[in-house]
Parts: sequence; C-alpha cells; structure tokens
Amino acid sequence: MMWYLLSVLEDERERQKFVRIYEEYHQRMEKTAIRILLNQADAEDAVQNAFMRVIEHFQRALEIPCEELAFWLISIVKNEALMIRRKNQKIVPLKEDWDAFAESAEETQSYSDLVALFARLPESYRSVLEMKMLIGYTDREIAERLGISETAVSTRASRGRALLRKLAEKEGFKI
Repeated sequence: MMWYLLSVLEDERERQKFVRIYEEYHQRMEKTAIRILLNQADAEDAVQNAFMRVIEHFQRALEIPCEELAFWLISIVKNEALMIRRKNQKIVPLKEDWDAFAESAEETQSYSDLVALFARLPESYRSVLEMKMLIGYTDREIAERLGISETAVSTRASRGRALLRKLAEKEGFKI
C-alpha cells in the first residue's frame, strides 16, 4: 500500500517528507485506532484511510507546524476509526423504516458538525471527554493517564459536558 501512497505524490521531496511522517506517527496512530476499534484489522484500515486523507491534503500537512502535526494526524485517525466503528455497528432492519432512515441520514449530516463543535472545547475538557466517551476509559484510567486525581477527572468531564451543551445550543443542535 505504501508504494501506492507514494506514487500519488508529485516529487521526491514530498515522498521523503511523507515517509518521514509515516515512520514517525504510524505506530501512534495505530495504537489510537486499536483503542477505539478493539480490532487489529479494523485499526489498520483506519490508519490506511487516515494516510489517504493525509495524501489528499498533503500541501496542508506541509504547512502545519511540527508541534501541531501529531494532533492533526491523531484527529484524522480517530475520525476514520469512528467511521469504521459506526459502519460495524449498523444493524440492517428486517422491514423498511423510512422515517428511521431519514433520521439516520440527518444524524450523519450533523455528525461532522458535532465533531467540529467537540474540537472547540478546551484541551483539558476535550481530552477527558474523548477518553471517557469515545474510548470508554474509567475515571481511574483517565486519572492515571493524565496524572490528575479522579475528582479532577469527574470535574473536567462534568464541566466539559456543560460547555459542550452550551456550544451545541448556540449552534442550534437539538438536545
């Protein structure tokens, strides 16, 4: 697959930059995807899809400062992993339910808006909520990973949810 990704890039300098990014961040991205998907094959698909997105927006990747590149890449792989997880969780109804289908399409449309809204949260709240809601860590696990108390985790989660609710109301989401 790597040869295909490299063939899409225009010149040797871009190929070398991509290889450096791939080698530096691949394992970290795969670990993130595994935590979300709990399946090695799906995680590899998510990472592959994420690198396809990187290639599609490679000029933008070249402009991102080094200290922000990791966050950008992890965000892409998280989104890809969540898309795979949603696809895996879909249940095919036995009868046609067009109302449910319309609601589902509407939810998909607003999902990207919700992700953008979530990204507006301060890092301290967002990181706790991501670990708690997306990855499913307990308060104790989050506290250990962030080096804070369980009480601080609970407080940040509560404040983060409240802020997310306010932002969602401002943006016109139905809550």
